[in-house]
Amino acid sequence: MNVNTAIEQQNVLIEGSAPLSSDDKAKFAYFGINAKILPPYRILNPQNIIVGDRVAIREGCHINAFKDLSFIYDYVEPRYQADLRREDYIYDGRITFEHTCQIGRFVFMSCTNSIAIEDHVVFSERIFVGDNNHGFSHPHVPIMQQPNDRGEPVVIGRGSWIGVGAAILAGARLGWNTVVGANSVVKRGVYPAHAVIAQSAAEVLYRRHIDDA
Repeated sequence: MNVNTAIEQQNVLIEGSAPLSSDDKAKFAYFGINAKILPPYRILNPQNIIVGDRVAIREGCHINAFKDLSFIYDYVEPRYQADLRREDYIYDGRITFEHTCQIGRFVFMSCTNSIAIEDHVVFSERIFVGDNNHGFSHPHVPIMQQPNDRGEPVVIGRGSWIGVGAAILAGARLGWNTVVGANSVVKRGVYPAHAVIAQSAAEVLYRRHIDDA
């Protein structure tokens, strides 16, 4: 007998190591022509996710359009529950991949409001995109039990390229044909078209040993 996890009782979860079935694809707001999501995958609330035509999402991606995480409130110690509100665990996250995007392996997306990936965007591997963050205002409740912040929309403009290990944070709006360098952190702000966003170049901070090498 299948026993749903707490998150599955209030959300739709597609998780597996086999190709998506026709029934799985029908759960999405839209699942495009010649689109694919390669296993293994974890998709939360596909009814709030649009996967455009010719979108390819590679292995190991976790795509989360959060809706109802109110079950977490029940884990909070009773003496602190009055400090929090159950309704703060309710969201309406919506994620859109427009057509002809290439999404690399092990991408993690966390959405409580809106993440829009415009057409012809390329993601490398191990990228984080989140329009929200864990709340941590309560000094005694574990952070994992506190509600997430309300999301600030994220937009990644058409034709952009996101390098390996990058993080795109809440409120970031990238213009079209933007380049985000490897391991860069893109904070809240509006970035113009054709921008190149990157960490500072590597530099020697100090040498642990002095020799002739």
